[in-house]
Amino acid sequence: MRKITVIQFIRYSFIALCLSLTACVVTPIQHDDINDPALKNIHQAFSQTVTDALNDPDEDWTSGWLGNMWVNFHEGRQRGLCYQWKYRVHAGVKETVHAQGWQLTGIVINQGADGEHHAVIVYDPEQIQEEKLLSANSAQAVFVLDAWRQGMPDIYHLSEWLQLARHVHVPAKLIEIKPRNYSELK
Repeated sequence: MRKITVIQFIRYSFIALCLSLTACVVTPIQHDDINDPALKNIHQAFSQTVTDALNDPDEDWTSGWLGNMWVNFHEGRQRGLCYQWKYRVHAGVKETVHAQGWQLTGIVINQGADGEHHAVIVYDPEQIQEEKLLSANSAQAVFVLDAWRQGMPDIYHLSEWLQLARHVHVPAKLIEIKPRNYSELK
């Protein structure tokens, strides 16, 4: 019987863990899988917004949980909390969304509780009314723009995005994104 080293054991364990996690992970919609012309245009504006944020010489944008720690423990130009991304994305895609005849609004899950998370919803009002967004299925044109998770222009079907929360203490709700400059939150 062949012995394995500690390093090999750790490596194999890590690979096994990664493989087991991939089966239960919700992934964003791939750009090549977007067939709706309106959503393609929105994705393009979203991509440009994220690129502009990450290359902004006046602000240091980051993402994810490690990014949250960085922003919370450093003063100055650091940005990247989910609500900051929400405002930046909203400002960057609003014109394109409306030009497509679509609408946008904010969403929050676990508001005021552990794991609170904000993002932007875009939707086709000819397919679904705003009051029914939270019960939309994946066949309806309701999508979440969430740049916070990976610092990338990630788009999810709303029904799949709602599965990303590890624990739901407070159900998701729509929130108005008041017209303001995201930079006011500095």
